[in-house]
Amino acid sequence: MPKKEKGKSILQVYQEINAREEAEEAERQARQAEKERKAREAYAEKLRQDRLELLKLKQGVISEEEIPHEEKAEKHYTIWEKISNFFYHNKWYVIFGTLFAALVIFLAYDYLSTVYPDAAVMIIAADDEFNYITEDMEKVFERYCPDFNGDGEIYVRVSYLPADSDEVSYYDQAGRTKLVAEFQAGESIMVIGNRQVCEAMGITEGVLADMREIYPDDENAIDIGYMLNGTNFAEDIGYEGLSDELFIAFRTPKSGFGINEKEFTQNYENALEIWDNYLNDNEINPAETAE
Repeated sequence: MPKKEKGKSILQVYQEINAREEAEEAERQARQAEKERKAREAYAEKLRQDRLELLKLKQGVISEEEIPHEEKAEKHYTIWEKISNFFYHNKWYVIFGTLFAALVIFLAYDYLSTVYPDAAVMIIAADDEFNYITEDMEKVFERYCPDFNGDGEIYVRVSYLPADSDEVSYYDQAGRTKLVAEFQAGESIMVIGNRQVCEAMGITEGVLADMREIYPDDENAIDIGYMLNGTNFAEDIGYEGLSDELFIAFRTPKSGFGINEKEFTQNYENALEIWDNYLNDNEINPAETAE
């Protein structure tokens, strides 16, 4: 039996591959060198011809019209090259246009997704418990609130602005700013507070409606509000510790401070309608279906 031929070692295979790659690289370099040599010769010949034609032109042997001019071939760009070229020359317009479009989209989304309140209530009292029950209060008011703005959603916004009759002038800056904003707006018509705070803020005379004129035969109606301790309000919001001094008041329509008096008047009438529905247990949106 003939002896089986021994296969090549890994080292031999590696050396052969390496030698083949070196030969291919040497051949590639030779082709590249030949290509560059021909390009240099062609360029040198063109320079020689240009100098010769220039010399003939100076000697008057030929005219300028007789000199052959090389026509540049029209370059055809691909779609991606055209797009890239457009963005390169108009990048700042594209950037600012994109930012502007993004801002418009954001504002449109914010406007369309924001649920605007049908009514608004602000609480001006010193009771930290209101931090935790404002949502419960919103749900109670929403049961008696029609869809005044017609957006298909029922929403009554309740804001708590902590205030004490002895420290009413010493709010933190954020609280002061929010309080001023609420009074300058024409949305927050209903105010829950007590007499001491309201008097300290100077909002009793001519600011809050006299509820005795609206509910003349109701003992809970006072000159600047409607006392809550004679209602089921504490039980409804789940806060049995609600102060007996608190009442709900209604800001009378006023012009000035940039307030639209017509809207203010409409919001005032809407707020009274909500409270009247509450006192008469006239639920517009029963608890199980209210938004």
